Amino acid sequence: MLYLWFIGNMLYGAYAVADNLYIGLIIQPQLFALFTMINILQVYWYRYKWSASIIALSCLLLCVFYAGLHVGIWKGIEHAIDEKQDSAVTFLGVLPAIFIALGFFPEFYVNIKEKSVEMSSFFILLDTLGGTFSTISLAFDHTFDYVASITYLIVVFLDIVLAALKFYFYMRRKQGKIRSESIGSSKDDDSVQRSSFVANDKAERNSGEGSSQTSRGDDDDDLERGLSKD
Repeated sequence: MLYLWFIGNMLYGAYAVADNLYIGLIIQPQLFALFTMINILQVYWYRYKWSASIIALSCLLLCVFYAGLHVGIWKGIEHAIDEKQDSAVTFLGVLPAIFIALGFFPEFYVNIKEKSVEMSSFFILLDTLGGTFSTISLAFDHTFDYVASITYLIVVFLDIVLAALKFYFYMRRKQGKIRSESIGSSKDDDSVQRSSFVANDKAERNSGEGSSQTSRGDDDDDLERGLSKD
């Protein structure tokens, strides 16, 4: 997921520079790619226990890779725009959206498999608002860039799907918890009823044994009186 987002934002950043979008829309993908790269390096630092020197070298290599590919695609898109090669410009503008969209699918797979969405609700909200306001900002340009809007609209749509999954799994867990609690309370009621039934049964048996012992005692007294008279 992180690698796809890193490449997708690098591609979109090059498109934004070549298409001369607003400065905020140019800086945004660069910052997102930077934070994605930091997350990638954190994975290798904490999970795979890479040393600080290897992490620093990897960071340098990723930065060189990003800068070289970014400049190359930027100049390629500018050349395509100058030559009025609209199909090439459209393809290079849609390509970042494809990478970013593909980056969501591993998250969807894990969420459906584990029946839970661990991604922060705050992050989903911020990402959705970011995509929404970025799309709106394109409308204030001299011409609305439909190709650039595809990336933002796909992010907004997939974030909404993530939020819907998060809410769905939350409601399922809540209903399951309520159902288990109701089953547990019904079991407790059944056990209480069984206990009271057993206690009543024991009391009835004890009272029956007491009355039988009393009747036996009375019969013995009568027998003794009869013998004494004889």
